[in-house]
Amino acid sequence: MSEQPRPDTQHWDQLTPDQVIELLVYELYSPVSIIGSQLKRLTEDEDPLSEDDYDASFEQMHNAVRQLSKTVVHLKRYSEQRKRAQE
Repeated sequence: MSEQPRPDTQHWDQLTPDQVIELLVYELYSPVSIIGSQLKRLTEDEDPLSEDDYDASFEQMHNAVRQLSKTVVHLKRYSEQRKRAQE
């Protein structure tokens, strides 16, 4: 499962609320899917995983959490900018 590189800077402030929701769905889907599949693999797989397999699974989950963190930061900035604009 390879993760597509995403730009760190999104111009969320230039998007409509509907566009932000669409972007969030796109940004959240892949990392949540990766975490879910890797957790399932680690906990439900009857075949023992090698140490390299464990390392690869944890690396994929770490990258997914990092992407989720970036998305949360973008969403927080967007929310703060909208509040300031409404004041």
